[in-house]
Amino acid sequence: MRVPIRVIGIATTVIWIFIIIFSVSAMYSMMGIRVNLGQLQITTPEKDQLLLSLPVTIVNPGFYNLAPFNISTVVFDANGSRVAQGFTLIPVVLEKQTTNATHEIKLNVKDLLQSHQNLLFNDTELTTNVTVSMTAAGAIPIVASSNISMPWGAPLHNLIVGAPDFSNYNTTHSHISVPLSFENHASFNLTGAVQLRIYNNANTLLTQTIISLDVLQHSPYQGSIELYVPLLTVSGMRYEVFFDFQTFTYGPLVIPYGS
Repeated sequence: MRVPIRVIGIATTVIWIFIIIFSVSAMYSMMGIRVNLGQLQITTPEKDQLLLSLPVTIVNPGFYNLAPFNISTVVFDANGSRVAQGFTLIPVVLEKQTTNATHEIKLNVKDLLQSHQNLLFNDTELTTNVTVSMTAAGAIPIVASSNISMPWGAPLHNLIVGAPDFSNYNTTHSHISVPLSFENHASFNLTGAVQLRIYNNANTLLTQTIISLDVLQHSPYQGSIELYVPLLTVSGMRYEVFFDFQTFTYGPLVIPYGS
């Protein structure tokens, strides 16, 4: 069957008009899309884990759905090493709708501090690479990426295990008071215990004790650890300090004392 050239020309014109209208409306729709990030929330759902929750609001005032909508983040330390990542998929953001979601990043603090022990004692900045991708009108891909800085507060900032203070306890033992202080700059409380062990030059355990701590976030701690050792073993000792908190464990921190 022969199709008149005029009909083909009309059909072609209609197609081009449709393409132009679609393109203009799609561009208009994309120009109005807004992605707003809320205040980062940090919680400790279980031991050795931090959950970073980022509220996300997606405003789609256009004529087309966004499907799917993806948010991915990668967190890097000051040396560029990856420390955590997260991914959130929103199946569809409907046209002329506002969608609220929460993007989550799980951070294993124990693993993080084993490979990045400087984060335990030093404040720094973590870099978070945020990538947002979506498909508008089922055909037009959109990708945007940005880096944001996230302050990291060290939970044991300015940790000091001071020189021991000796006093006679009885005819066989001395009393030792070991000063302990630090500043919890982290965004989470430190609830748990500190264990102190004391060894002599022969690597024999002389004494040990455990104290409980509950230090609020962004708060200092100053106290002392009390122990008793035989009178003849007050020199040439070695301290080993262990930290066991709900969020992380660390140790031993080895501190020599005496000759």
